[in-house]
Amino acid sequence: MKSKNIRIIVFLALLTLVLLVVNQYYWVRRGEKLQENLLKIQIDNQKQRDELFETEVMLSIVNVRDQLLLLNKESSGLYLEPVKQITENYFVASFYDTLNLDLLKNLLVEEFKTYNINEVFEYGVYDCFSDSIIFDKYVGLSLESNITSIPVQPPSEKWKHDGHYFGVYFPNKNKHVIKGKSISKALYWSSIVVLFIILIVGYAILVILKQKKLSEVKTDFFNNMTHELKTPIATIKLSAEVLSNPNVICDSTRINRYVSIIKTESQRLEKQVNKVLQVAKLGEDKIKLEIEEVDLHQLIRNAVEVFKVTIESNNGYVYCDLDAKSHFVNVDKVHITNIIYNLVDNAIKYSEKAPFISISTYNVKKGIEIEIKDSGIGINKEHLPHVFERFFRVPKGSVHNVKGFGIGLFYVKYVVEKHGGSIVVKSKVNKGTTFTIYLPFY
Repeated sequence: MKSKNIRIIVFLALLTLVLLVVNQYYWVRRGEKLQENLLKIQIDNQKQRDELFETEVMLSIVNVRDQLLLLNKESSGLYLEPVKQITENYFVASFYDTLNLDLLKNLLVEEFKTYNINEVFEYGVYDCFSDSIIFDKYVGLSLESNITSIPVQPPSEKWKHDGHYFGVYFPNKNKHVIKGKSISKALYWSSIVVLFIILIVGYAILVILKQKKLSEVKTDFFNNMTHELKTPIATIKLSAEVLSNPNVICDSTRINRYVSIIKTESQRLEKQVNKVLQVAKLGEDKIKLEIEEVDLHQLIRNAVEVFKVTIESNNGYVYCDLDAKSHFVNVDKVHITNIIYNLVDNAIKYSEKAPFISISTYNVKKGIEIEIKDSGIGINKEHLPHVFERFFRVPKGSVHNVKGFGIGLFYVKYVVEKHGGSIVVKSKVNKGTTFTIYLPFY
């Protein structure tokens, strides 16, 4: 996919996310306002219901008191204190005559049913003279057995006290807590869904960008690989054509020269092919370590000896400061040699001037550290976190003048970590780069 198309897709995805967030915010705010209006309506309705309930209870209690007065042959017009509402669910009525408890209950039940009051209640009788409760009982209106026939004649059993009053209490009739969260909950759940969608889309965008970057890196890798492979092939082909010339067959000097070229380029081609195969092995984690005890100092000296001619031919110098007292480690000799070769080779290739390289060792807790420092072109700070990534090559500067596959440092880090060690890099542009490798003794 072209970069332009990817940018358009990412832009449209981001625009969609923004519009989705704005739309969700709008509906959440609108839903909250609607919820507030519904709550106000519910509160108003509840107030009206509470007021109606209180009025009906007071009328019921007044009717009960009037019936008690008539049954006791008292005038219903007798002056009594009005029914009082002490709290939102507690009502009292004065009654100076004697009371029959069952009669009081039955009258209350019947009056409440007349007004469709189905709340359970407690009723009690109080003695004003002793200031005490002389009777209290709970009544569940859902039980029909609570209702008994009302006697026609005044009951024979009476409290022999004057100055009573009775109270009715509704234990379950508290102020209703209005829960108007259904709309808000739905909106908040939808917001969570939207957030989940945003995360998915965001992750998809990151994957697209990562794939784009990987595609560019792979394209660069294959371009470099093609160049690296085509050069020795072209040289071999040209040498073969020269050798096929009848005039050259009789010239042993020229034959030896071109045979040497073919041999050299074949070895070069073999190395490039091995590098490609190495990439495949690293990707499949097929590298097997053959651990043995190795003198790390001797291994470093051998590596330096290999590059010494190249360094000196470029007017450079390599300095070894091998101070580690304990320098025998259990490692894979071939792979550790390869990582030293890779780092020294990079130090040479990425030095615009004469390469000056310093290799130091020192002991740390349970292991040894190797520091390889150069005075080359350095690495920009923004690229440092990526230098160990597979196929990564610094995309600007004179690094473009150096051919490679971008797998050297990836291989170095892979091998070091395979040994249970670690590697860090520090660098400044035009000041040089320092790689520090830690290898445990065991």
